[in-house]
Amino acid sequence: MCESMVIETVHLAVRDNVVLTERIDTFTVGPVVAPLLVMGTFEIRDGKISAWRDYFDLGQITKMLSGEA
Repeated sequence: MCESMVIETVHLAVRDNVVLTERIDTFTVGPVVAPLLVMGTFEIRDGKISAWRDYFDLGQITKMLSGEA
């Protein structure tokens, strides 16, 4: 869907088997460059990611990719 995606980690926190990330995911689709603020949670089991959840404003990215922002 996108030509490129850049992920910038702003903050990273780890406690036991849980990793929290605050990041900026920047999508490029044609002439549109859309930076999206994301909060992510990873759970680690046996050295592998066992759960991965990302939280972001879907309305924000939809608006930017439509060329409205």
